[in-house]
Amino acid sequence: MLSFLPWIGVVLLLGRSNGQPHPIAIPSPKANTAVVPKDFHSFSIEFAFFPDYAGNKSHPNRFTKNLLQNFKDITGVYPLVRVGGTSQDHSDYFPDQEENIKLIYEHPDDDQPIQINYGPTFFESYHTLGPIKFLHGLNMNQNRSMEQLQDAAAEACTAIGPQLHLFELGNEWNFVPGEYRAGNYSMLDYAQEWNHKSSIVKAAVQNACPGPFPGFMAPSFVLLTFVDTKGWTAEGLYHLGYDQKNLTKELSFHKQSKTSHNCVRDTALTQPENLMNHTKIVENLSYQIKRSENLAYLGHPFTLGEMNSIAGQGRTGETNVFGDALWMVDFSLWAAAHNIKRLHLHQGLNYRYASWQPILSKGEAPATKPPYYGQVMVAAALGDSEHVRVMNIPLKEDTEAAYAIYDAESPGKIVAGSSLQGVSVQGSGHHRHIRVERLIAPGSDSTTNVTFGGVSYDYELKHGKPVTVNHEKEVLEVRDGVVSVEIPASSAVLLSFS
Repeated sequence: MLSFLPWIGVVLLLGRSNGQPHPIAIPSPKANTAVVPKDFHSFSIEFAFFPDYAGNKSHPNRFTKNLLQNFKDITGVYPLVRVGGTSQDHSDYFPDQEENIKLIYEHPDDDQPIQINYGPTFFESYHTLGPIKFLHGLNMNQNRSMEQLQDAAAEACTAIGPQLHLFELGNEWNFVPGEYRAGNYSMLDYAQEWNHKSSIVKAAVQNACPGPFPGFMAPSFVLLTFVDTKGWTAEGLYHLGYDQKNLTKELSFHKQSKTSHNCVRDTALTQPENLMNHTKIVENLSYQIKRSENLAYLGHPFTLGEMNSIAGQGRTGETNVFGDALWMVDFSLWAAAHNIKRLHLHQGLNYRYASWQPILSKGEAPATKPPYYGQVMVAAALGDSEHVRVMNIPLKEDTEAAYAIYDAESPGKIVAGSSLQGVSVQGSGHHRHIRVERLIAPGSDSTTNVTFGGVSYDYELKHGKPVTVNHEKEVLEVRDGVVSVEIPASSAVLLSFS
């Protein structure tokens, strides 16, 4: 049982059925505690599958549009969408190609094609989802023709127009030695190649689209403690003259779990046993948090530009279930509390960790997946304020997590869940009511019947638009200064004070 004393000098009383509650101080934000941007939860879509997610002018994907609109309705801003991933470095632009995209697979059941050819109509997909801002991926791999790179960059700036947020040149190039380049290809070689090609991109863009150059998200490395990256480090890269013309506007790193070699190129966060484990989430993010501190002198926002839960596009029964939604909430709020400015949750057609399946493919129908509901809960917790800050409430058990959400200096929300049994709140005089919104499903292994706040975003109901399926709103009155809320196992609650 959890209970909160008055917000003035906030204290958490943590207790369980086998003992008396004991107080735990809830930290107030310090002066330098970072404000969380309203587009904190954003997306990354595999380059090869972007037309499937977005559709085109004649057949826009209204399902994807609805799901993205939901974030705008909750936070006041649209999420950013990065179009990239491994397939961007297998994508060649052909200005005379009539088809929007051609995918060439080595094996029909592979998660990704080995070659993508795209033409001008590919860019129709950027204008089907509303006023979304995009980060567009460019192929750094091919060296056959710099003209092809120039054409791709020029067409992107022309076709995407003011919705172009940033470019990305190359994906996870710390894995390139021995794959795209010779085994002795060094970090210095990379820095020089990126500097050269980024200058080519800038010149082509400024020629085609006069005005300020958008800039890049970079370096899009995935640096793992358990994989030998041959001395490649983020800190070392910038000491080698990387981005000497200061074209980068946002730092982007990818996060990935320990996994088999054939999955190592895929972004992910944690292993199955680490899902719904707060201690493992803290450990898993510690290297990125330290990296953000080490690179703060550059003055760029630190983002996780491609990420999700388990490497290799996820695993059936582990990342497509409700437990992944609970992981999403804990992971996201821990990142938000530690100055990571944005998370781009990676999506792909038939990916096992996807937040939604956009079209019928390989027998899998369009569907909203459990992870999406975790993202919606985080968006609701952060809300639409310009001054939101997140503070972790330190608990002892690995499977417990709780966060206080502050609007400037005023605490107004609590997120709590996982194995906590309930919450008892002792409110201060000006807090009379508590609104309770639950993230809940029949069980942690559920793939359907997930709701947040009694609302479903399922495709089958209204193509991703919110539909209230539980009309019993939980608004509790604080009587005699106390109110209690039960939390079923494997669920989470958002408490809003008024």
